[in-house]
Amino acid sequence: MLSLFGWIDGITATGVVVFGFIFGIFFLYKARKSGAKILTILGIVNILAGLMYLGVFVDFLVVLGTQYNLDNTYGLVGILSYIWFAPVVILALYIGAELIIPKRKWYFMTVIIIICIVFEILFIMDPMGTFNFVYPPSHGYLLIDYNVNMFTPAGIIMAIMLLAILGVLGFGFLIKSFQSSGVLRKKFLFLSFGAICFCIFGLLEGLTEPGYMVIFVRLGYLVSFWLMYYGLKD
Repeated sequence: MLSLFGWIDGITATGVVVFGFIFGIFFLYKARKSGAKILTILGIVNILAGLMYLGVFVDFLVVLGTQYNLDNTYGLVGILSYIWFAPVVILALYIGAELIIPKRKWYFMTVIIIICIVFEILFIMDPMGTFNFVYPPSHGYLLIDYNVNMFTPAGIIMAIMLLAILGVLGFGFLIKSFQSSGVLRKKFLFLSFGAICFCIFGLLEGLTEPGYMVIFVRLGYLVSFWLMYYGLKD
């Protein structure tokens, strides 16, 4: 029988996946009405970022349906979630490059895309080594927990990419806000705070075991995209 924390873990993961789709579709709708290309990209990022909880979500559904956890012999829980990490990073950094270094963005993005491809290859080849999996004491009592092993090549790349998002989107937009005024300053501040929240809560989720704080971590993860939305909308 699923424990209280198991229910909290499963419901919050479900919320991130479902609201990731809802927010993403809403952003795409608003982008279509306004013709804002970057807001379209943010909508896609939001959907993909929500899918980074797909492993936990699927494990939750399997437990509810069978009372057994998802078969994780080959690291499927981690794969289902982190297969979306590279696309999220590429699209998120494209937003930053488009707004901060538009004339040189493709030099920067070429390097990022290559690094992200290497990440995908490394973690798919060895998911059991890339993630530290924590299994429940008995089937169906808890969901399978996991975090990234920082001492693997894939873990190091993941940390570097999150730091790149923090630097380009977080501090980059913060600097741009100091150089701007009025509405433009407010927009850059929203973008900066959104990126910083995404990195902080992403690190807490991916590299630690937040326990019952998982509720606030996942809420903060969703809030980060609303902050970025307010920075991009007309």
